[in-house]
Amino acid sequence: MRMFRWLRPGKSRGEGTDARTSGREHDPGMRPQGNVKISRRYKVAALLLALMALTGCGRNPPDQVAKIVLGAETAPHSSPVWIAENKGYFLERGVNVEIREFESGRTALRSMLNAEGIDIVTAAQTPVVFNSFSRNDYAIVGGMVYSENDVKLLARQDRGITAAANLKGKTVGMTAGSSGHFFLGLFMAYFQMRASDVNTVDLEPAVLSKAIIDGQVDAIATWEPHIYKARQVLGDKAFLLSSGGIYRTDFYFVARKEFIRNHFEALKRFLRAIEKAEGFIQNHNKEAMDIVVQRLKMDRAILNETWESFRFAQFLDQSILTSLEDEARWAIRNRLTHASKMPNYLGYVHIDAMKAVKPEAVQIAGD
Repeated sequence: MRMFRWLRPGKSRGEGTDARTSGREHDPGMRPQGNVKISRRYKVAALLLALMALTGCGRNPPDQVAKIVLGAETAPHSSPVWIAENKGYFLERGVNVEIREFESGRTALRSMLNAEGIDIVTAAQTPVVFNSFSRNDYAIVGGMVYSENDVKLLARQDRGITAAANLKGKTVGMTAGSSGHFFLGLFMAYFQMRASDVNTVDLEPAVLSKAIIDGQVDAIATWEPHIYKARQVLGDKAFLLSSGGIYRTDFYFVARKEFIRNHFEALKRFLRAIEKAEGFIQNHNKEAMDIVVQRLKMDRAILNETWESFRFAQFLDQSILTSLEDEARWAIRNRLTHASKMPNYLGYVHIDAMKAVKPEAVQIAGD
């Protein structure tokens, strides 16, 4: 290790004499020119230091605000994002988040993977699974909320549907590659029906409500608030088929692996802002709901209907792997993918950032 020491003003690296006059007699009548030059240097240095102090230069530079582009689904389950945005938690944690809005996590994830300038998206488990059969350049960095009652199957009673068995031969609208798609498959299997027993139509979530209202489909499998909106218009014609809590929907933050590698500190700041937002939801429930209603421009009655089903808390646990594996087996079994082998989903979960922010939330075996 190299050792450094401070030099006293007017001294050289020699034995306390000016190196340039070493070996010569010193005339007491002469001014020591060497020391004058050194003194002048220190005066200039002092002046520069003073100027730097006034302008803020020379200090450790403050942390730069990192930039993140987030693709978020415009739905209540993205509430931690809306709260962090409204309360200024992102900037408070040193990250400037540009939010791009999407109708579904499927579309958001697809846009991110198509290199459309998005770093992180909100998405449920099904889009993560379907894309995993063809690529592995993204990873879940944290779960933000889960619900056992968000995805539902709504049917038209005036089309003779009041029980699961009545769906045979009917047309069901859903969003292919989404949690609604998997839920429909799970629902059919639960009631001992085959996927081929119904006709399916692939529609974006926002279109599903209109499709069942207009009679284009007999039933829809999707999430809130689309179910609520359709029920309000259909009234007595609507029939909500009981699912017995067969499916838990997880909502994750999913990031490009390149972004994780190159912007790890920014990712941690982002997760800290989300952690604070979820704390706000838990401690200021009514105000949090007010923020979400205003941000999404939605009817307060819709949020009242669905809010209690959400469990807002960051998590990264074994249930994520189990859920991804279950959905992958379903997709392969039903020939919804050309793949015949399930990926190793440990490679689709990044734990280091969450471990740094909230270590108790990380509970994955083999990490």
